Amino acid sequence: MRRTRTLVWQIFSASLLLLPLSAQAETEARYVALEGSLIVSGLTSEDTALLLENPSLLRLQHAATPEAPGMLVSMTNDEDGLRISPYFALRAGTTYVASIDWPEAAPFHIEFTIERAAAAPPSLSAFSPSQSVIPANTLRFYLTFSEPMARGQVRDRIGLVGEDGQTVPNPFLNLETELWDNDQKRLTLILDPGRIKQGVGPNTLAGAPLVDGKRYRLVVSGEMQSAKGAPLGSELSVALRVGPAERRAINPDAWDVMVPAAGTSAPFSLAFDRIMDGGAVQRLLRLEGPDGDTIDGKLHTDGGGWSLTPHSPWQEGIYHLTVDPELEDVAGNTIRAPFDAKPGTIGSKTPPVSIEVEMEGN
Repeated sequence: MRRTRTLVWQIFSASLLLLPLSAQAETEARYVALEGSLIVSGLTSEDTALLLENPSLLRLQHAATPEAPGMLVSMTNDEDGLRISPYFALRAGTTYVASIDWPEAAPFHIEFTIERAAAAPPSLSAFSPSQSVIPANTLRFYLTFSEPMARGQVRDRIGLVGEDGQTVPNPFLNLETELWDNDQKRLTLILDPGRIKQGVGPNTLAGAPLVDGKRYRLVVSGEMQSAKGAPLGSELSVALRVGPAERRAINPDAWDVMVPAAGTSAPFSLAFDRIMDGGAVQRLLRLEGPDGDTIDGKLHTDGGGWSLTPHSPWQEGIYHLTVDPELEDVAGNTIRAPFDAKPGTIGSKTPPVSIEVEMEGN
C-alpha cells in the first residue's frame, strides 16, 4: 500500500482553506500568482513520473461545481519541482479544489481561494472644458478618470454646488444609460438642455443651471467607485467660473489659422473664437493635403484651439481644412444655427465648410 500523500500549500497572493494535514508532511506546494502556476516540490521521482505519465490523476476544478470536468492543465518538471499550469488563468475571489487520485493510496484533496488583488483607487485625471471662464449656457462637461469606473452611480455621486453652498437641483439631463466611453473612463455629463434653451418650459420655470457671474463647484463623492470596486476615497471638486452665454452660430472665418512652413513638421494650428466641444473637435475637423488625402498626425485640443502635428514633413501646396457642419461649441451652437434658434429656422442640409491655405517653403 502506497502511503497517503499530503501537501502543505504555500500560496502567494492567495488564501487557503485547508483540510487536516499530517504534521509529517514531506511535500510542499506554492502557487505563484504572477505566473499562474502551482509548483509542487518534494515529490519522489517515482511520484513525479507517475503524474507526468498519467495527468488524469490530477484534477483541478471550481469548488462550486465538484461534478464538472477538471480544468485542462499542463505539467512539466524543472529544478523547482513539478510545475502545474492551468490553460486558463485562475480567477481572483474564486475557490478551487485540487486533488490527486493515487492508484494505491487514499486520494488527496485540498481547497484554496485566490485573493483579490487590492484595486488601485481611481482619481480624476482630466476635466473639460478646462478654461477659467465658461459660458453660462455650457451644455456638456467631460470627466476623465484614471481607472474604468462602475456604472449606475452618477446620479447619486456627482452634483453641482453653487457659491452659496447649496446644491443646484437637477442640473443634469437624467438618462437611463450613463454616457461613458468604451473604456469607461471618460464620462459625458449633459446639463439639462430644457433649462438652457431660452423660452421653453423648464427654462422658464427653473432657470438655467449656470448663471453668468456666479461660481460653482462640480463635486464628485469620495464614494464613487471604479469598476473593480475601489472608491475615490475623498471628495473631489472642480471650480467653475461662469461668464456670458454664447448664443452665436459657429463661424470658421473667425478662427485664427497658423500655417507652418513646408519642409517642417511644426504643427498646423487653429485658435478658436470661443470654447469648442473638445470631443467634437477631435472627430469633425479634417486637413487634406495637396493630393487630396487626409493628413495623418498627432491631434491636440483643449477646446480653445486645435493642432495637427504631421507624421512626415509638410509639402508645398494648397491644403484644405474641412469643418463638418455637425461641429459644436460647448454651448451646442453649430455652423447651421445657434442652439437657441427657433424651430423651423435651421436648414436641414448644410454643406461642410472648407478653409483653403497655402504652405510655402522658408
